[in-house]
Amino acid sequence: MTSVLEAQQLTKRFGDNVAVDAVSFDLQAGGALGIVGESGSGKTTVARMLVGLETPTDGQVVIPSDTDAKGARLRRARHIQMVFQDPYISLDPRLSAAAALDNVLKLHFGGSKASRRPRVDELLDSVNLGTREANALPRELSGGQRQRIAIARALAVEPEVLVLDEATSALDVSVQAQILTLLNQIRRERGVAYVFVSHDLAVIREVCDELIVMYRGLVVERNACGEVLTNPQHPYTRLLVESIPRPGWDPTVIAQNRRRIEQELGRA
Repeated sequence: MTSVLEAQQLTKRFGDNVAVDAVSFDLQAGGALGIVGESGSGKTTVARMLVGLETPTDGQVVIPSDTDAKGARLRRARHIQMVFQDPYISLDPRLSAAAALDNVLKLHFGGSKASRRPRVDELLDSVNLGTREANALPRELSGGQRQRIAIARALAVEPEVLVLDEATSALDVSVQAQILTLLNQIRRERGVAYVFVSHDLAVIREVCDELIVMYRGLVVERNACGEVLTNPQHPYTRLLVESIPRPGWDPTVIAQNRRRIEQELGRA
């Protein structure tokens, strides 16, 4: 398998706070890596460093196609794109869905608007949106439709990697399932690799092959996704798995276990 993205000892400090502490992983072409952890674990900071929105304090992100400095920002964007939790914030409220896609194509590929239109239509179709949605502004679309536009916009540059930061957490459960189905379809058909950042293990299970678990900036466990979820080795991972609601689930017990684990880990 070919590596399409490598994180090498990524570290990020904000003052005296170490948000991410020497995180390393290798993403293979067409693979799907989950990064899971609760708020404050550092998972979103890792995602932002991968796409260049944060600069590592130490370590580096290695992208095979990034061979020189000239035009590096555009090349990086062609290689790796990010889909955010709230698409409404990331979409220009003044642009229709079709115009948002056309702007991306114009920036990266040029050509006339007429020559770009078939590609715009193809992208809309790839996320199951039609003419009505194409002509709509973000405020006229549902949350699920806006997220589909955000995914189509990310795919417009034909990236090898999509970084999805809590990309379904703001959606209703039924819409969330539709987006996960769409993402799995896109991965099968296009061979794009995913880094899927989430606090939700049920979502991670549906999308990812491999999983790393983060706690207070550190990677505390990594393995095949199924193995981590069925046979967690680290106390914090076991806590996350036990926290998934199920028959007989007792939140009081979970809270007690959390306090105990934090004390054991010296993080109380």
